[in-house]
Amino acid sequence: MEIVLLRLDRIGDFILGIPSFRALRQAYPEEHISVVVPSFVAELAKACPYFDEVYIFEALWLLPGQPFIRRWGSAWKLTRFLRSKKIDLLFNFRYQSRLDPLIAGLSGAGQRVGYDLGWVSRFLTLKVSQPVEDSHQIDRNLHLLNEFGVTTADKSLELWFNEKAHKSAENRTPSQTLLPNVPKIAVHIGAATPAKHWGTESFATLLYEIHAQTQAELYVLGGEQDMSFIHEILDGLRCPVVNLVGKLSLLEIAAFLKDCFLFIGCDTGTTHLASAVGVPVICLFSAANEVDVWKPVGSQVRVLTHHPECSPCRCHECPRTDGYFCMDEIKVEDVLEEVKMILASLKKKK
Repeated sequence: MEIVLLRLDRIGDFILGIPSFRALRQAYPEEHISVVVPSFVAELAKACPYFDEVYIFEALWLLPGQPFIRRWGSAWKLTRFLRSKKIDLLFNFRYQSRLDPLIAGLSGAGQRVGYDLGWVSRFLTLKVSQPVEDSHQIDRNLHLLNEFGVTTADKSLELWFNEKAHKSAENRTPSQTLLPNVPKIAVHIGAATPAKHWGTESFATLLYEIHAQTQAELYVLGGEQDMSFIHEILDGLRCPVVNLVGKLSLLEIAAFLKDCFLFIGCDTGTTHLASAVGVPVICLFSAANEVDVWKPVGSQVRVLTHHPECSPCRCHECPRTDGYFCMDEIKVEDVLEEVKMILASLKKKK
């Protein structure tokens, strides 16, 4: 049997789909399971032991600002690719765009499972009702499988990286001689959209105060798109910081975080990566998305957020014109207090 999963969105979406990937593999241990992901998720997908094959596709209809002809052209291109395969069973976990069930329905697969978004879902062989409001994304993914008959009680996250990734991360990280019991803290400065960014001055102040009050070894993470952002933060900063922005791959970041005491970041894929690794996490969550749906999960995860009347706005950029921005409501002193509480808790365990 040929099983194909469509997971065309971002890093966090893929990570929160891990329990469903595991459940599907457990239900079909001998079948050939493939997944379709965008290029920036491919590294994680190829490391996942639950897939036999990984296809890479950039879904242009999911990107903001794409013209009509490009969005529909991209959707038709994927549909033709899927129809060229002999697929027995196809799952599409997305429910945010009407193109998603339409592509799944026209894929030519023997069984086509997706969410019911109205008339565009008419070609699905199993139309699944919309998830319960405010249910977490992990539960939403599993809901699709439950309706098909694949069930699991295991919602835990996991991540896979080998010694090669660990060595590679070490080689890309400047050699540091840490004193005993000096905490190693990673701070991720990026976010997928401007609506989820924390201010550069806030990050700079936080880094300085963490070092002043804890003497922690500080490492700053981010993607290549955050290169200009990091210079705004580090210019004039009066404490030692190791700048790793744009220097590590996803698996190298995962391996690096395994040795950290704490991770701090906004609502971004790397924050979900950190929670999957198992490092304590402080997440600075904007009002752009529903916190109960998209927050990182884990016993060591703490989420700082505010709920203005405009939340969730689901906007790429904050639409307000009155000067209010929800991320400004998350104060440096609040984050610093959480940092000290987590470090104190870790110290007690030792």
